[in-house]
Amino acid sequence: MRPRTKAWVAAGSGIAVGLTGLALSALPAGADDDPVLPEIGAEELVTSALEARPPAFDGVAEVTNELGLPPVPGAEALDFESVRVFHDGAESTRVQIERPASELTFVTNTEEAWAYDSQEHAARQLTWDEDDAAAARDHAEAELADPSRAAAEIIERLRPTSDIFVDGTASVAGRDAYELVLTPKPSEKTLLREITVAIDEETRAPLRLEVFANGTTDPVLSLGFVEFEVGAQDAELFEFTPPEGAEVESAEADDVAAEAGKHGGRDAGALEERTTTIGDGWDTVVIGEMPAEARSGEAAGPARELGEEAGALGEFGGGDQDLAGMLEQFGTPVSGEFGSGVHVEIAVGGAIVTDDGRIAAGAVPRQVLVDALDGADQQ
Repeated sequence: MRPRTKAWVAAGSGIAVGLTGLALSALPAGADDDPVLPEIGAEELVTSALEARPPAFDGVAEVTNELGLPPVPGAEALDFESVRVFHDGAESTRVQIERPASELTFVTNTEEAWAYDSQEHAARQLTWDEDDAAAARDHAEAELADPSRAAAEIIERLRPTSDIFVDGTASVAGRDAYELVLTPKPSEKTLLREITVAIDEETRAPLRLEVFANGTTDPVLSLGFVEFEVGAQDAELFEFTPPEGAEVESAEADDVAAEAGKHGGRDAGALEERTTTIGDGWDTVVIGEMPAEARSGEAAGPARELGEEAGALGEFGGGDQDLAGMLEQFGTPVSGEFGSGVHVEIAVGGAIVTDDGRIAAGAVPRQVLVDALDGADQQ
């Protein structure tokens, strides 16, 4: 039976290290459909993919998700039916995500970024001045996390700790592509077996990303395009006007960054100050503080103030449930020199939430998380 198809926008604090972003998938092509392409070396393919600029395109994407996520508060943010992505080939992007009862729209251009939730009839706007333009656009694009950008980021992050090779070709969304495979070096302590990226032969844009865990033959996460058409896009796609009657919150990039730092928000600068990274590559563990409101269920959903969330384009959704209680229900008690807490495992890794409000997460076994917490306490 084919796994259920969803789309995943994962933002935030490095909990799923290297797997952050918009999860989009396509079924792999059959062997008989594999195109015949000129041979290319792995390093040449990686370099060309990382150096390529995304073309102007219109794409439709999906995700096959067998991560095994428990139904904790916020998991509803992973429940999407389809995604459409537009890119102008320069700095503007539009992403439209369809959910069962609503649609999320994300738009970023050279001057501003927008996020709109049709169910809440609420929009958020982020603007910036010339001095902050580059950093602000990077933040907005990271929130949008189109599949090509997400796959390229994963390749770049895992490249130093991976064995890399080209494993033939594939047809993805009607495009000829090379299959690039990354496997962890023997020294890496990870629950992942390999990551496969289909890279478009013509544009070098990553078209599909598949994640395989140890002991599995099917991907636990498959993200990529089912439609991908290269060509100029209408400039009006990258402008956004809130629908009449929508509740609109606006902020400037520098104000959001300052407020996020004040409240311990997930702005990149504040996040770096509030997290500790142990290891690198496949067995990276990120340790941070869980916001008190997340553990007590005080988060107020889409009406949360801009500065208290992931910038003006933080994820919509949330809930009033007690996250600590949910973790205890689905997790396993664990202890070490760090103290005690609860370990929650999914197909690609897991997280430990400690009794004192910290969280350690990565695509690694439980003991690696325990060792990381113990080591962090000794630093």
